Amino acid sequence: MKKRTVGTKAPLRVDVFTIVMVAALVLFGLVTLLNVLTDPFDGTETTLSAFYERLNFEFFTRQIGNILISLVLLVPLAVFDYEKYKPFTKVAYIVCLILLFLLVVAGKNTRGALGWYEVGTRAFQPSEITKVVLIVVLSKAASEIYDRRGPISRFADFARLFLYFFVPFLLVLLQNDFGTAMVLLIIFAGILFCVRIRWRYVIFGTFALGIGAILSWMFLLTEVQKERIRVFLDPSRNPEGSGMNVLHAKQLIGSGGFWGKGYFTKGTLIQTGYVPIRHSDFIFAGIGEGVGFFGAMLLIIAFFLLLFHWLHTALTARDTFGRCLVIGCTVMLAAHIFENVAMNLGAMPVTGIPLPFISYGGSNILASFACVGIVISVYARAAGGRQL
Repeated sequence: MKKRTVGTKAPLRVDVFTIVMVAALVLFGLVTLLNVLTDPFDGTETTLSAFYERLNFEFFTRQIGNILISLVLLVPLAVFDYEKYKPFTKVAYIVCLILLFLLVVAGKNTRGALGWYEVGTRAFQPSEITKVVLIVVLSKAASEIYDRRGPISRFADFARLFLYFFVPFLLVLLQNDFGTAMVLLIIFAGILFCVRIRWRYVIFGTFALGIGAILSWMFLLTEVQKERIRVFLDPSRNPEGSGMNVLHAKQLIGSGGFWGKGYFTKGTLIQTGYVPIRHSDFIFAGIGEGVGFFGAMLLIIAFFLLLFHWLHTALTARDTFGRCLVIGCTVMLAAHIFENVAMNLGAMPVTGIPLPFISYGGSNILASFACVGIVISVYARAAGGRQL
């Protein structure tokens, strides 16, 4: 396919919608983080100093640090033409594979997975950055094939793209990180559909996925992960053990009613540690309790508006590479939102997937901001934008 002619003097477009929406989500996330980790209020906080003493700023300040660090990556990704990503893809991909492999052979088990490098008081999760790198690698390879020969029809082309995906996918599975592995699979599928893969490969992939699921259950999944799936199918199976987290999360969301109990008020269970990992995996339960059904739906609508805007950006991209990049970022964000909200509602097994821009976590914020930078770069250079 021919690329659009790109003017050299046309001004860059600024993706105001993405910038405003992401800023709003991040600010809401910071307030939510402060709320769920504060000491329980009892109604006696009649002065500002008494109110302030209840607040716990530890993870709040850490998250601000995570955001500032992530902006260092976002800005150059947004400012420079996304075509300039291509020379760095192979090196970035190999580095990610090395980091993932080292975790498999020598990683420290944390919460049933091997996905973190500990750096002082912080932890770095290479699988989060691998998601973004995989988006760029697959987008580059798929767009080159599509621009030369059209829709993916040759097995050799499909096999090449599958290999790019499967190696990090397998390494993440070996780390017992089933949730992240599913996100990588969704990224792979999204980019393949973007370049109009033939249906015979979709059927083949579905069959292979089914066989892989059976083999994973038999040889890869730990008993903890298997129990999560069993509890997902029947939460009452272990209400005092692994099923308790999901039951408590659903109770918190339900207790918020339509309008919620409010933030920084007495009588909220999230502040008592009623659910574990309330600052990350189960932060949506705190949102449901605090702002109720109405506020939670507004948050979900905000996410959907951002995703639809990104889909429109993909449709108006100047070339196939840009379109694949944005589709990859969109499906990654959508997978995170769906998995996190669904596991809080008991509609999916607990996978440890954070809520983008809301949950605490340096690696996830870094990956999410990287996607924002990529989308802004593609948006800026669509419809006659100039190159830098």
